Amino acid sequence: METALRERAEEFLKTEDSFRTNAFKIISVMVELSNYEDAPKEYVDEMLQSIFFLGRINTPQYTPNDILGEDYVRKMEEEFKGPFKSYERKLPKRTPFSCVLDMVVSLFGPDEIKQKLTEIAAAIATSGDDRFTSSTICISQSGGCYYGASMSCKGRRQGQIMIAVSCLCTWHYGVSNAVMTYKPDKTKRNNFDGTMQLPQKVKCQAFNVTSGKVISPCDSCVDLFGLKTSAQSNKKNGGWVHGHCAEAESLSKLLYKEKEIEVATVEDEMREQVMKKVKAHLEANLRLSKFDWDSSYYTPQ
Repeated sequence: METALRERAEEFLKTEDSFRTNAFKIISVMVELSNYEDAPKEYVDEMLQSIFFLGRINTPQYTPNDILGEDYVRKMEEEFKGPFKSYERKLPKRTPFSCVLDMVVSLFGPDEIKQKLTEIAAAIATSGDDRFTSSTICISQSGGCYYGASMSCKGRRQGQIMIAVSCLCTWHYGVSNAVMTYKPDKTKRNNFDGTMQLPQKVKCQAFNVTSGKVISPCDSCVDLFGLKTSAQSNKKNGGWVHGHCAEAESLSKLLYKEKEIEVATVEDEMREQVMKKVKAHLEANLRLSKFDWDSSYYTPQ
C-alpha cells in the first residue's frame, strides 16, 4: 500500500489540481500515522468521509476514485467501507484537519504536539487554494488541556455548511449557543444571546499551525467568548465569521469534559427557533450544492 501511495502522490504532484493533490497528501499522512501502535483508525475513517463529502459539493465535483485512483480506492475501501457508502447522503461532523489533530494528540505527548502539527502542515503544503490544513490551532486549559483546530475547508458555502453542522450536532451547547447568536453575515440575532464570559481560570491560546507563532483572539472570538485581545492583533487578524476559529472547537471539548464550568443559559423555546433557522440555512446551502442529504450525520467506524 505504501508503494501505491508514493506512486499516486508523484502522479498528482505533476498536476495543478490542488483539491486532488492536497486531499491525497493529507490522506497519506493519516494512513502513515495510523500505522503507529494503538493508533485510533476511526480518525482516518472520519477524515475520509469529510474529504469525500467536500469533494462531492466542490465545483468541479471529485469522487473518491478521482482522489485516490482506481487501484488505491479498492484497497482503502476494504478497510474503510463507511466513507465510501455515506459521503453522498450523510454530513460529516468535522472538517478534515480536526481529525488529524485528534490523531496527533492521541499519539504524541504535550511537548511534541505543536511541532508534529507544524511538520504535517509543511509536509502537505503545496500550491493552490484547496488546502486541508487548518490555519490555527487553539489550546484551551482549565483542569485539563484541550486542542481545537480552525475550519479546514475552502469556500464560503463549505464553511457555512460545516459551522452549521457543528452548531447542530458537534459542539457543546454552550459554544453552539454563542456561535448561533450571530447570523452567517456576522450580524447579531434579535432576542437571542448565548455569548459567554469565560471564568478567569479558563485560558485560551491560539497558534499558527505553520509557524507556531502565537495568535491573539480575533474580533469574533471576543464577541463569542469574551476573550481578551489587543488592538494591534485585531488590525492584523480581523474578525473571522463566528465559529470559524480554533477557539470554538477547543472550548467545546473543554466544556464537554469540565461540566462544572457554567455557560450562559437561553430559553429552550428560543433556542429551538434559532436551531430551526440554522438548519434551514444549512439545507439551503446543501440544495445549492446539489447535495441530497438524508438528514443524518456520519458516525466514524
